[in-house]
Amino acid sequence: MPLRRVGPFRLIVRSALVQVNERSIRALMRNATDVAAVVSPAGILLYASDAAAQVLGYTPEQLVGRALIDHAHPDERADVERRMAARMAEPDGSAGTAIFRFRHADGRWRWLEATAHNQLDEPSIKGLVLNIRDVTTQLDTANRLRASESRYQSLAESAPVGIFQTDAAGRIVFANARFALIAGLPLPRLLGEGWLDAVHPEDRAKVAAEWTQGLDDETAGRPNTPLLLDFRFRATGTMTDMPVLCQRVRMAEGGFTGTITDVSEYVHTVKALAASRARTEAILGAAADAILTIDDSGMIHNFNRAAEAMFGVSSGDAMWRPVDSLLPQACLREEDGQPVAFAPGQTTAVIARSRAAEVRRADGSVFPVEISVSASEVEGRRLYTGIIRDVTERQRIEREIIAAKEAAEATDRAKSIFVATMSHELRTPLNAVIGFAQLMEMKMHDPRALERCIEYATSIRMSGEQLLAIIDDILDMARVEAGRLELSEQPLDLSVVLAQAASQMDFQASRIPVTVAIQLAPDLPPVRGDDRRLCQALCNLLSNAIKFSPVSGTVIVSAGVAADGWLEIAVRDTGIGLEPNDIPKAMTAFVQLDQSMTRRFEGLGLGLPLCRRLVEAHGGVLTLDSRPGEGCTATIRLPASRILTLDEFLAGV
Repeated sequence: MPLRRVGPFRLIVRSALVQVNERSIRALMRNATDVAAVVSPAGILLYASDAAAQVLGYTPEQLVGRALIDHAHPDERADVERRMAARMAEPDGSAGTAIFRFRHADGRWRWLEATAHNQLDEPSIKGLVLNIRDVTTQLDTANRLRASESRYQSLAESAPVGIFQTDAAGRIVFANARFALIAGLPLPRLLGEGWLDAVHPEDRAKVAAEWTQGLDDETAGRPNTPLLLDFRFRATGTMTDMPVLCQRVRMAEGGFTGTITDVSEYVHTVKALAASRARTEAILGAAADAILTIDDSGMIHNFNRAAEAMFGVSSGDAMWRPVDSLLPQACLREEDGQPVAFAPGQTTAVIARSRAAEVRRADGSVFPVEISVSASEVEGRRLYTGIIRDVTERQRIEREIIAAKEAAEATDRAKSIFVATMSHELRTPLNAVIGFAQLMEMKMHDPRALERCIEYATSIRMSGEQLLAIIDDILDMARVEAGRLELSEQPLDLSVVLAQAASQMDFQASRIPVTVAIQLAPDLPPVRGDDRRLCQALCNLLSNAIKFSPVSGTVIVSAGVAADGWLEIAVRDTGIGLEPNDIPKAMTAFVQLDQSMTRRFEGLGLGLPLCRRLVEAHGGVLTLDSRPGEGCTATIRLPASRILTLDEFLAGV
């Protein structure tokens, strides 16, 4: 390049009082990163330094001789022309800076910053000297920074939490509108340490102390530890105290940034949930029925106290274990195996009510229950809740009620039969009394009938005694049922009591005829008891034995001390006998195994029941041992405490 083309630089160098040659100037231009150029008053490039190739993508030769405006963005050409004209109109030596877009050789638009010096009066230049540099990167960075700041500002103002920034001393230098709303203070009052005025008085000292923690971590070389605070802002107006959560972290450039979150709704929800859970647990704990919840896989999720007592297993041992160890999983599921379909908006449904099942305790015992089952869905997961009621006692009561009902019905039938039977039993001796009395009236004046009248009188007496015995049995049973039976106890010689009973049964035995034999142990001891009641019991046993014995049969009465020390009196016959299943019926009052009016054997059905009650009144027991066709053995057992020594017997007599 000729030296005359670089005349402007000679001027610059002279103004700086530095003497350089053309070669030095070229070296400076070659190493410069900014473009140096000269533009004529007509806007034609007269000179461009070598940096043009790097900054603009054109070599100096490609630029020199062309109008600068040709490379400017169409939207900015008018502004560029205006600025160039204004600069040329300024005094010589004045300077100004402008930024415009220039089309790079690769076709992209680049932002250029051009500083123009008016050198029109310099004879060797006569134009504008431009210093041009590419500021595209700086502008892009600045634009991104402004966009980032704008986004940050928008986010900060629209965020649902309070956002703040502090300096290194912890004083707030920025706060968003949400922070002011939560604190109940205007924004200016939040800055610095003014926000502490909104903190609840009871929490202020704690917050102030903890707020200063970590402020010197950076200078002390300690790691950055985030600060987490929970406190309350005091109530404003009609509002209640507002619980908040504060989080603060250190920024790399210094200071801190953080958030203030209103957690009042969360706290309210947590309290409501805790109250609801407490109510639920109280209900479950107080429930008398076992309540448990399982999921689709049969794992137990809930197990109340009643379930612990019912199954004999603690809640801790039952939770998160399969329910099959206690009851079949099917008992808590749909019967058809298909999940029940919920109606729109419905989350629970009843699957079964009072479903009968058998469950197992921890000890392996099985017992009956009734189960009511409901299903619910929580976030797509189905749970089954069963209310289990132990019906063992209820079933027992039901059985007892049924048995009592049947017994009452049987008693009612027995009493009806008893009335009919008693009518027959009473009429028989009464008819004999009346009949023989009428015969005596007819024969009274006939001397030859005197002997017959004596027989009639005997029959009347015997019929009266039979009638009296029936009435006595009825009255004694009534006394026993009413609990008014009293014993007149005294020392007894059993051999005398047995002989007396056998003597009273002589007439009945002679009518069949049946032989009554008494077999006593040689060491039969005396006893303490009521001789009349024991004789009455023996007479009832003998009466039954004689009545059911065959003609010419034998009834054996034996007495002795058993191996266990109890006294036993047995009455054994060889009659028709009983079915073992009929023995309990025979011991029931007013019940006869043959209940037809034309039965073969007479009686009210009071003999054995009355005998049992009389024996029990002495602390003993009455047992029957019988087989059909093998006769029957009735045994009276008196406790050893009723046996007397000979000295005790003599002293008592």
